[in-house]
Amino acid sequence: MPRVLVLESSQRGLSEALRGAGHTVVATSFEDDSYDLADSIRLAFQGRPADLIVADLTTASDFLPLRHVQWVLRDIWGAETRLPCLALLIPYHLSLPELPAFVEDFLLPPYDPGELVVRAALQLFRIRQARDNELLTFADLTLDLSGGKAFDINGGEMVLTRREFELLRFLCTHRGKFFDRDRLLSLVWGIEFAGGDRTVDIHICRLRSKLPPHASSLLETRRGLGYGFQIAS
Repeated sequence: MPRVLVLESSQRGLSEALRGAGHTVVATSFEDDSYDLADSIRLAFQGRPADLIVADLTTASDFLPLRHVQWVLRDIWGAETRLPCLALLIPYHLSLPELPAFVEDFLLPPYDPGELVVRAALQLFRIRQARDNELLTFADLTLDLSGGKAFDINGGEMVLTRREFELLRFLCTHRGKFFDRDRLLSLVWGIEFAGGDRTVDIHICRLRSKLPPHASSLLETRRGLGYGFQIAS
């Protein structure tokens, strides 16, 4: 169920409309002091970041409240964290040059709860599409291609070196094909790599030991062909 963090400065029924559409909603206020705001955001969804921020900026003179919220998010979940925002604005906000930096979509008065719900649904759909394009699922393994991470079927993160992940990503995106040591050195390590071909054997061995059972069983060594993943049945 989508997680929506609502930042309200007035009672417009935003939370109720979104809950009625089936979203998990936590509401807080820009008017909270910094400590309370950070604490409410941190605890909002059992320690997980929201999927979308819905922010009522109708009483704000600029985007400073949202800037502050993004600082809080980075402080909690890391420097790369930035959540998409659907904002309630007034016409004055459209003249501010920083609008594209803080808001993905917006509503202007009169504010219709039905339109809010539809625009939130569109934003969440785009988020899901983007995430799906960044994930590769194979057997009991999921790769986050943009984040450089791999997870087992239970969501546990595998501890991989950068090169191990690059090798795994290459083999997973070429399932059914097999590559000898020299080809893998060229395609994964690069032509400037000065090590020996035993490097590939060592990395394959380490991957097998770290992969979840089904994926590990599909990582094959074929005599005369090299290394590769079978296509999962």
